[in-house]
Amino acid sequence: MINNFIVNIKKYIYLISTLFILLLILTYKLSGEVYLMKKEALELAFPDADKIDKKSVFLNDNQINKLQKLSKSKINSRVILFHIGKKGDEILGYAVVDTHIVRSKSQTILVVLNPEGKLKYVEILAFFEPPEYKPTPVWLDLFKGKGGNDNIRVGYDLPNISGATISSNKTAEAIRKVITIFNYFIKGNIKD
Repeated sequence: MINNFIVNIKKYIYLISTLFILLLILTYKLSGEVYLMKKEALELAFPDADKIDKKSVFLNDNQINKLQKLSKSKINSRVILFHIGKKGDEILGYAVVDTHIVRSKSQTILVVLNPEGKLKYVEILAFFEPPEYKPTPVWLDLFKGKGGNDNIRVGYDLPNISGATISSNKTAEAIRKVITIFNYFIKGNIKD
């Protein structure tokens, strides 16, 4: 009898817990959003391309250390995938999809470079922090033309985003990282 009572209590506790969690999930407003899928973003990045090739770059520990120092950015992956937009044999540009943590949630951006390694544009593909922390398209346009030896530092070369300092810093870090890796592996402008 006591065993049945304990089993029934456990069932009720489990049912109430499940209902409570379900209620939390249904009432909790998710702050993240996916804006573009990678395939769509690459088509927008290279509208005149008749093909998009891929070039994987594999980083060893020494390269990671060197590139982190040069870019002043954290490199979280040993593999970087460059998408190369081409029309015939002509290279139209390069694009890298970069996912990184902003505060506690992720942001995914597409960094598009022209053939010389200057930034054409940056597109936010997904942003899971609260929307008020998301960098605006106007602010992202400030990166256009940057590359090579340009400094890309928030508060110095670029204005802060009021109330979104971490987001702006993490976006700038990701762009510096992509440009530095491009200069090292694609252009060969950085020597070992």
